[in-house]
Amino acid sequence: MTTPLDAASLVLEVLSWVGLIIGVPLLIGGYVRRLAFSGWTETMAVIVSRQPIPDAPGDDSSAAHVFRWLGTDGHLYELPADTEETAHLEEGDDVTVFVNPRRPDQARTDPAHREGHLLRLLGYIFLGVGVLSVVLSIVIAVVE
Repeated sequence: MTTPLDAASLVLEVLSWVGLIIGVPLLIGGYVRRLAFSGWTETMAVIVSRQPIPDAPGDDSSAAHVFRWLGTDGHLYELPADTEETAHLEEGDDVTVFVNPRRPDQARTDPAHREGHLLRLLGYIFLGVGVLSVVLSIVIAVVE
């Protein structure tokens, strides 16, 4: 006859396998993604001009900001400032950007160390469920 502990043991076994099999690759992927973006350097950029967006109506309010920064190689780089962090800035305002040292023409306004954060968070959740299920399975085996 099946007891409630047998049913719980079966459910915990499935949860432990699912948690461990999904959690470990998510954690590895999150840390690899973080490592890939770990060398970006912080620098200051300035909003210097507005350029009209192609195919936009002739209204000036639809123009995008452009920010420029000086790379470590001495060249001046520019990108459209179309992120949430730069939407409220006006010409002449400073903005902190993070620049890829291998490709100084790549910049972002959000910190690069946050890359892979969601993967790591989900990995820890799944791994925690898996480890907790293993521990509870062992406790049930001892109790029986």
